[in-house]
Amino acid sequence: MTALVFATFMSLPLYPLNPTAQDTIAYMNLHLTAGINGPSPILSAGPDLSVKYELMVYHPFIVRAAFDYRYGSINSPVYAGGSLHRGLFSIEAIYYRGTKKITGYVGAGPVYSMNNFNVSAETSDSLFNYEHITSVGMSDVLGYRITGGLRWHKSFSLEISLTDTRPDYTFTSRIDENQYSVAKREVRFNDFRVSIGYLFTLKM
Repeated sequence: MTALVFATFMSLPLYPLNPTAQDTIAYMNLHLTAGINGPSPILSAGPDLSVKYELMVYHPFIVRAAFDYRYGSINSPVYAGGSLHRGLFSIEAIYYRGTKKITGYVGAGPVYSMNNFNVSAETSDSLFNYEHITSVGMSDVLGYRITGGLRWHKSFSLEISLTDTRPDYTFTSRIDENQYSVAKREVRFNDFRVSIGYLFTLKM
């Protein structure tokens, strides 16, 4: 049974008999994608734009550096509500297999999320009136990403990814006229993204 499963896998178009000759990955690529994130119990669905630089270091491995912009709003009654703008830097190691028509790949790597949180006016008034909280922010944080995707004819891509980050809310409270205190509360974001993209081959 194991031999049959292995033989079937080897016959799939994503596992060519001569992958070095048949794959279509360029040495360097600029990969632009647009997609949507979410929704999750904490964060609403929102747009995602990404610019990625890809370098094939050794067949069939790619190193990819990327910058993403994401937008969403906090919609959970457990956390302070408001809009969230995020910029994410990531580095991924990618393994690919393919033919001239289609290529599949998987990858993973670290992510650094820079968070710009704007608390809503209603939430801000409530926090100040009941808990004397004067401001709310969200910390920048490290996380990780897992990615899988397909490419057609070297240029078009469909990609899914899961990004896990755990920033802290920072609450600044006024104790008296000259004294403040800062408290933190961790929030976990599990972002599921679906995106489409186009690749530009770069030449040295």
